[in-house]
Amino acid sequence: MALRLSTRISIRWSDEAPSEPTDTVVLSVGSYFMDLRIKKADRYIDWAFADEGEFQKLPNGDDLETGSMPYPEKDNQVTPCEEVWRELRPKHGMERGWILQGRSGDDNIFLGKFGGVYLAMLQEKNGPFSTLKEELQDVQGQLQWEEKSRSGSGTMLSLKKIGTVFVPGEESWQVGEEVIIDGQVYHVRAVQTCGSKNSFGVSRTARL
Repeated sequence: MALRLSTRISIRWSDEAPSEPTDTVVLSVGSYFMDLRIKKADRYIDWAFADEGEFQKLPNGDDLETGSMPYPEKDNQVTPCEEVWRELRPKHGMERGWILQGRSGDDNIFLGKFGGVYLAMLQEKNGPFSTLKEELQDVQGQLQWEEKSRSGSGTMLSLKKIGTVFVPGEESWQVGEEVIIDGQVYHVRAVQTCGSKNSFGVSRTARL
């Protein structure tokens, strides 16, 4: 799978009309991807993932995914559904993408960046799931990260707070190595440069 940033346009459950109740972004690097879905109504996380699906290219270039997943309106009963996805073409941050995994005690942390979008996800062992989304913005001629959404109370790395567009050293990262960012150790799970046909040996698909 190539470097890709996409959003969901609509979801249709069984024979219902299509709708889009979330702001969804999927950041893909190699065979890893991070999938963040925030409900539009209350800005809470929506975690309804298809276990498997098939994709079909639509005439307008969008992708139609068919499969099944738990439907919250039917007590999470597994229900057939169709999702329409569209690839995003951001103006900034297209040079390189990566996904990292770290641990802090028993907590599991994932970070990902590509296409001017940065995602952080933290699963605390005995606590809630926390997420952070930042986007690269042009502010008076200078690129800087701006927070777009945050949920949960967990502490996650913020590129806006460290005040850098690129993480120092990221241009030389290789899959499998350990890197230290702001005092935290992370493992490089996937990394790819725009235009590269591979992701330096990543072979496992993971939905984070």
